[in-house]
Amino acid sequence: MPIDFKKIDSIFSRASSDNRDFLLEQEVYAMLKLVGIAVPRHKFVPKGKKLSAADVAAFKSDGLVLKIVAPLIQHKTDVGGVAFVKATSSAANTAINKMLADIPARFLSWAKTHSHGLPANLSESAVSSDIRGVLVCEKVDFEKFGFGSELLLGARNSREFGPVVTMGSGGVEVEYLGERLKPGTAAAMASAHLLEPNKILAHLSPIAVYDKLVKPFRGKPAPLKSSELQDTYQRLQALAAHYSPFKPSSRYVIEEVEVNPFVVRSGRLFPLDGLCRFSRAHVDVKNRPVAAIKHLLKPESVAIIGVSEKMNLGHIILNNVLEMGFPKERVYVVKPGLSEIEGCKCVPTVAELPETVDMFVLTLAAEQCEPIMRDLTAHQKARSVIIIAGGMGEKAGTQSIEQKIVDLLAENRKAGRPTPVANGGNCLGIYSKPGCYDTTFIPRYKLRYPKTGTPGLAYVSQSGAFMISRISRLHRFEPLYAVSLGNQIDLRVSDYLNYLKDEPEVKVVAVYLEGFKPGDGYLTAEAAREIVRTPGRYVIAYKSGRSPEGRLATSSHTASVAGDYGICKAILEEAGVIVADTIFEFQSFLTGALMLGGKKVAGNRAVLMSNAGFESVIMSDNLRNGDRLELAVYSEETKRRIGEALASLGIDKFQDVRNPLDTTPVANDAAFAAAAKAVLDDPGVDCAVISPLPMTGALQTIAPGEGHKENIYDPGSVGKRLIEIFKSTDKPFIVNLDAGPDYDPMTAMLEEAGIPVFRDCDAAVKFLRRFVGVRLRGR
Repeated sequence: MPIDFKKIDSIFSRASSDNRDFLLEQEVYAMLKLVGIAVPRHKFVPKGKKLSAADVAAFKSDGLVLKIVAPLIQHKTDVGGVAFVKATSSAANTAINKMLADIPARFLSWAKTHSHGLPANLSESAVSSDIRGVLVCEKVDFEKFGFGSELLLGARNSREFGPVVTMGSGGVEVEYLGERLKPGTAAAMASAHLLEPNKILAHLSPIAVYDKLVKPFRGKPAPLKSSELQDTYQRLQALAAHYSPFKPSSRYVIEEVEVNPFVVRSGRLFPLDGLCRFSRAHVDVKNRPVAAIKHLLKPESVAIIGVSEKMNLGHIILNNVLEMGFPKERVYVVKPGLSEIEGCKCVPTVAELPETVDMFVLTLAAEQCEPIMRDLTAHQKARSVIIIAGGMGEKAGTQSIEQKIVDLLAENRKAGRPTPVANGGNCLGIYSKPGCYDTTFIPRYKLRYPKTGTPGLAYVSQSGAFMISRISRLHRFEPLYAVSLGNQIDLRVSDYLNYLKDEPEVKVVAVYLEGFKPGDGYLTAEAAREIVRTPGRYVIAYKSGRSPEGRLATSSHTASVAGDYGICKAILEEAGVIVADTIFEFQSFLTGALMLGGKKVAGNRAVLMSNAGFESVIMSDNLRNGDRLELAVYSEETKRRIGEALASLGIDKFQDVRNPLDTTPVANDAAFAAAAKAVLDDPGVDCAVISPLPMTGALQTIAPGEGHKENIYDPGSVGKRLIEIFKSTDKPFIVNLDAGPDYDPMTAMLEEAGIPVFRDCDAAVKFLRRFVGVRLRGR
């Protein structure tokens, strides 16, 4: 797919020489043609010139479309800047003259209520002078098959993710449809850099117009071959990726390029209207200081400043570091007037530290941080720094302090001088089990990090409070690392993911996001994709700050369809990240991913099993929404085994063997577990949700106590039997217990054995659906 980017560069250069940061429509056509996309026959008629009869004959069309060409006028239709005429020179020239005469006044009237940023004293003569002429195009006859006949395909430069390609239904009702179609069906969004060619069609298939485009509809053949759809998409994707802000070798950056609509003519996608804005705003996403994170997460020496003899924030951090087992002789305290605190050597100034420490913890007020950072860099006394200072960059007056630190680090790195990496400011600190330290300022008696449980978890959170709340609630999981990022004045989300991807003991990275630094969304997605490519490894994210007020207003429809949160969610999910919609989902996905990490996902053929009819119905309702689970079809041997298990209690007389499988409340521990074992042994089953409603008297689901003889710890109980099944199968399954606190002991017993337990069946199916979908997309 060769593209002549040098010739496209020349189009941008001519526009730039004309003091424009956008292309005129004929220039957009020229660019698309160079990309390899067919365009309508067209001719630009400069103001003062006429269209000849020979010109009209060359269009080979019975109708013409006239479009005003003026840098000021981007919304042509609103001011009468588009006209349809018969294909004769007289009709065309008459309409052109009328446009040139009427539009200046109509534009000024329209601009009073619709346009911003125009000169206050703009006159009709100024608008008239701005008009370059009229673009004359052939009237394109295209296939009209209702919804989907017009498509939107565009790309815009996202501050966080770089070029994002969007495709969906086009025309004049883009925003209307985008607001009313189900999420994920109005438009498909992907990173121009990350979406692989062989995954384009799978990426586009969920959008509502896809099937009508490439599949037969109501006895008619498909309007478009899927290969043609992929080819057009791939060409625009290549254009956006080449003119990316992350590619300094390209002279220009495409801020927006859009065709709305594309139509289908003779089996090909054909562009009718297009726009393009450009800049030279490149962003450096290379040369990140990832390697130095080793000194931060696994330090061999530590220094702390801001420690009082009394129990202040710095002293709490010192105690937490020592309680984790970090050797006192390798901890220094910068504190004049004392020889030691808590058995650690004190020095009066940064310059007098006896060595360059791997990690320096800065707990002073925001206004004191910049001088200390200058001392650390000038005397080369630290390889990494944790800046705790609250309010930095957020409280009025502290932004300049933060910027001075950013500039200091950048200047030193540019000069090639040894420069520490910095975490924070405004952060809660870092917990590192491999590093044997805890620099959070939460007293140990207020937050007990679990010392046992499922290993392999790392938190990377912009909010320290969110992080410690999850640690406290998810007390069964021992984190390897818990990193509070704060304001990311230096180290960013992607830096930690890039470091952790090479730590195989990290199985699940739990990420809380509020916002990305420029370009870091792309780097985060890229790093996450590398992590999840290894079976059994996951990245789970919760993104806050989703309001529509945060959307960037632009001149295109693309931005209105692809809100900032929509872009973030789409690109992270395409990279294999599990993006949680709620905090409950975040915790559920984290729990399930840790517990099911070693299981194999061969496909999406699921069994839904319960002893309650209502659960079978509700679980079925949640099989498909984005990612899909399909109901597995039992083999004859499986049917026989289930039948035998149910027949032992006479259940076969009033209940058939089907999927979802309802064993009824009559099923006892042995029968229920036998049926579960049978379905999981079936080669045609990939996964399962097993939901024994625990109130039935036929199952042992209560801990030993007065007034009953049940014992969940009995080897014959349904819980113990499910644990044995879980140990014996490599297929993922989860258990649902839709019941109150009386069944917490059974939940705890199953979770301690590594089985994910949910407490309502729709959440259970939703998790399994997302879990399986992510694993299958990553293959």
